[in-house]
Amino acid sequence: MSQTTQCDIYQSLSDFMKMAPNFDGQTRQEIESFFAWCMEGMDTDSEKLLATLFIKALNKKINSESIGENIYLGKYEISQIQLFDILIDKFPFVKYSQHITNSAIVEEMRGSREVTIMDIGIGLGTQVLNIIEKAKSLDGLEKLHVVGIEPFGDALAKAETTILGSNGKVPFEITFTGIHDSVEKVDFSTIPVLGGKFIVNASLALHHIQTEQQRREIIAKIKSLNPSAFVLIEPNVNHYETDFYRRFKNCYNHFYSIFQVIDRIENISNNDKNALKLFFGREIEDIIGKEDKDRFEKHEPATHWIGRLKESNFSIKNDFLQSPVEAGCGVEIAYHKEGFLGFTHGEETVLAVIYAN
Repeated sequence: MSQTTQCDIYQSLSDFMKMAPNFDGQTRQEIESFFAWCMEGMDTDSEKLLATLFIKALNKKINSESIGENIYLGKYEISQIQLFDILIDKFPFVKYSQHITNSAIVEEMRGSREVTIMDIGIGLGTQVLNIIEKAKSLDGLEKLHVVGIEPFGDALAKAETTILGSNGKVPFEITFTGIHDSVEKVDFSTIPVLGGKFIVNASLALHHIQTEQQRREIIAKIKSLNPSAFVLIEPNVNHYETDFYRRFKNCYNHFYSIFQVIDRIENISNNDKNALKLFFGREIEDIIGKEDKDRFEKHEPATHWIGRLKESNFSIKNDFLQSPVEAGCGVEIAYHKEGFLGFTHGEETVLAVIYAN
């Protein structure tokens, strides 16, 4: 695609977003025509596919039947297991951020007989399983206690089963305590003291906390538990922005970079790449399509999280994170003076890893 056409796509989207939510009949027709044009060739054109996802999200404010009834999304569907495998094994932002955090956590565990890991947003427990696998090489570790906080009960149950299933396969005992709730509703005083070195992990979880006050309170509560390490992975973009047009610009730059990286992933089909893009389309729908009170994906720049950590008397320890030499797919990993390890494509730093204690 030529640079001129790329600019035209962004400019058209930008013009429409400036008008939101006040669309007259002519503008609605222009948006519908633009949507139809983007659908032609979007299979092999990231910018067109990205634009259709923004228009689908914007349709929450337009209510166009021709846009709303379109069922094109189904042709890119793949199984959740296949999608999950691509995210973990191929997508550099997830693959290398978790590799870096897992290595840092296991290094922090070194020399301890007993360790407790509290994982905020444990999901299916995949990251903890990878930590357990890495920890097999540690000398002297006898007990690992896992505290999993997760609002989705089915995922939490699966995490418990798979994590406890590692008992007998590793040279240490594993226990599991599940907390079925969102982290902002957890009474930290009721969490049992399980013993040993205490580590907190929060991978792509804290931005789901809805308010500024709640975010500050959660970090303060974590500090009160005196962890030896608190490791965070967070998108580095301001989707907490209340101004709709500014939020659109932030969102477009963020996901444009993500889609460009997906296009460069090797050894997966174009259909799988589009399925992965649609996975992120759900976030675009949340950020652009929903009213602020209903939104879930309220990402913030890494510097905001670092500010809260420092307010709660955490120290930032960038040097505890070891970066791989090459992430591939046009992604560069580098330390930022503000206190985080950033994953950058072009001019956009998409993701941040933060280590505090």
